[in-house]
Formats: sequence, C-alpha cells, structure tokens
Amino acid sequence: MNNFLKMSKTLGIVVAILMIILGGLIFFAPMFAAKMIMWFFIAGLILYGAFHIIVFAKSEIKNGWSLTSGIMAVLLGVLLIFSDPLSRASTLAFMLAFISLSTGMNQIAASSVMKKQGAAGTGWLLASGIINIFLSIFLIFNPFVMLLGFGIIAGVYLIFGGIALFAESMSSHIQ
Repeated sequence: MNNFLKMSKTLGIVVAILMIILGGLIFFAPMFAAKMIMWFFIAGLILYGAFHIIVFAKSEIKNGWSLTSGIMAVLLGVLLIFSDPLSRASTLAFMLAFISLSTGMNQIAASSVMKKQGAAGTGWLLASGIINIFLSIFLIFNPFVMLLGFGIIAGVYLIFGGIALFAESMSSHIQ
C-alpha cells in the first residue's frame, strides 16, 4: 500500500507540473494553444456526435434532439477538418453555440419525459437545459469574446489547479 501512495504522490506532482505548463502555454501563447484546442475539439466533436448517434440507435426511447445533436456534431467535425484556420475559429464559436442550444433543448425535453414518468430531481436537468440555452444565446451574439474568454479562463484554471494539486501532493506524509 505504501508503494501505491508513493506512486500516487509522484503522479500527482507530474500531473500538477503538466497542468501548470499547459496553463502557461494557453495563457501566454494563446494562438498555438487555440490551434491545438481546435484540433482536439474537432476530434472530440466527431466522437461526441458518433456517441449520440449510437445511443439514439440503441435506445428504446427515441429522442430526435439527441440524433440531431449527433449528426450536427459529426458533420461539423468533418467540415472543420477541411476549412482554413479563421473559418475554423469562427465556425467553432458558432457551432458551440448551436450545440449548446441543441443540448439545452434535449435536456428540457428529457426533463419533461422524466417528470411524466415520476422521476425525482428533474428540476436540475431542466435548469441545466435552460442554462445551456442562455449560454447558446450569449455565444451566438459574442462568438469571438467567448473564444478569448475561454483561453484566459482555461489558462488561469490550469495554472492554479496545478499549483493546488502540487501543494496537495507535496503535503502527503509519505516518505
């Protein structure tokens, strides 16, 4: 067990250092970070869309919004692969807005269905859907502000999260 704890401490320190480096890169080299984030986003978008399409195909209860979200995500991912960088950035901002809108509608519809079936806690799902719709409206009207804000927030979060994880890992009383 002591070896496991030592390994956890070491892994925590390594991850903390990587978080600080990545946060600094995002914060101080936003163009490079934006390019990398864009490619990770494209890959994630295609996987996200494929997941929704598979879930729709295998689900007994068919929700058209889920299928719509999946198809939109896959199509966008494929289109973004072949577009120029400026188009990629603006498309990313707008598609995030529309995916957020579609996801919000999906959550509101799911909340309604679950409430009719007597499920508890559907208010949280409804609230999440409403928040997603408000977020999408903000993103539609301020796409580049959103991209800039994301870089700053992500950079600061990774730097401070890495420092916190490093402090936590170093404070372990493992020899």
